[in-house]
Formats: sequence, C-alpha cells, structure tokens
Amino acid sequence: MSLSTDITLLTIDLDDTLWPCMPTIMYAEQASYDWLKQNLPKITHRYTLDQLRDKRQQLMLEHPRLKHDLSEARCAHFRELADELGYSHDWIDEGFRVFHDARQKVDFYDDVLPALTLLKAHFSLVALTNGNADIIKTGLSDYFVCQISAADVSAAKPDPAMFHAAMKQLDRLPHQTLHIGDHAIHDIYGARAAGIASVWMNRSGQAWEQADFSADFEVSDFNQLLNLLEIG
Repeated sequence: MSLSTDITLLTIDLDDTLWPCMPTIMYAEQASYDWLKQNLPKITHRYTLDQLRDKRQQLMLEHPRLKHDLSEARCAHFRELADELGYSHDWIDEGFRVFHDARQKVDFYDDVLPALTLLKAHFSLVALTNGNADIIKTGLSDYFVCQISAADVSAAKPDPAMFHAAMKQLDRLPHQTLHIGDHAIHDIYGARAAGIASVWMNRSGQAWEQADFSADFEVSDFNQLLNLLEIG
C-alpha cells in the first residue's frame, strides 16, 4: 500500500506512543497513595497500593461505563472508599487532582517533540486517548489542534467514535486522515473500523500477532514516520 498524498490530518495516540505509559501511571499512583496516607490514613491502613488498584479494577468490571472515563472511575473508587471507611466526600476533588497532576508528568521519547514540530507544519494534528492524559498539562498544546478522549465520546478505541469525531471536527474525510498509535487493537483495528489508514508505532520491535488484520504501515519511531511522510 502506498501512502495517500491526500492526507492532511494526523490523529495520534498518546500513552506508549509519545511517552512510556506505565512509569507515568506508577508515579501518579504512588503520589496519590502518599497523599491518602497523609490525609486519609484509614484507607492506607486497610489497603496497600496494589490492593487499591485491584479494587478499582473490580469496580470497573462491575460498572463497564467507567472503562470509557478513567477519571470518573478513579473518583468513583474514592467515593466507594469514603463510604466504606466513614469519610465524607469533600476530599475527593482534591484527591483526584493530586493523581491527575502527577499523571501529566510524562517523559517523552527523545524523537517526539522534534518530530511534532515538523509534523504540525504540514498536517493538522489531533490527539486521541483512551486515558486521561491532558495535552495542555503535558505541554503539547502548541502541537495539537485539539484532543479527543474516550470520555468525550463515551467510547474507547477501538470503537471508531473518536476517529469520527476528529474527522468531523477538522472537516476531513477518511482518505485524508492517518492514525499513528502503538496498540494493535485500540489503534490499528480502531483506525481500520473508522475506514482510515494506520501506522503502527512499534518501538520495541514486537512481532505482529493479529492474523485478521494488519497496520498499513509500521515504524519504530517518529524519525521513521517523518521518512514515511517524506518530511525532514
């Protein structure tokens, strides 16, 4: 497959595409746990950090709608803990803010910011995320036209809703749009479901494991993406 010359919109995943996700989440959860220990010690006396993570995952299994809004999932978990341990709810907004602010302290892959500078000169860039990273708080607002999250459309990738919303907002058609992301299902299958071409950001050199579909293109970093797009 050759890359269409009609492409003017790039939709770009955030976690594990622009920065490694797990270290960011672990840092934020530890910051949240430390804050709980200082301000609501009954919670941390009863539960370890891992146990709290398991309880939140169980809550999301019981209430599937929370999978599409991870911020609300965390607040719902705090409400559940407050009710269980006899706390009021007046701390929850501040408690969430502690987590959310720490969650934005990302460590970009080295190739990302130089590449985004070049890409924004040639394309409209829209950030798509199933999570609750914030392009303003992570310092990316100068690169992206906007951000669309699962919470905004009440559906997480691979549902095509985010892709459709990006194209509608920028008045683009599928053949004018290219998606870049690291996840085979969320990003590549999701883009396929939306009818747009995709680039698999395969930083770790994994083998492709999906038999029923594949990415249109594969790169190992944003420098290769620039070469693919003939920019630089």
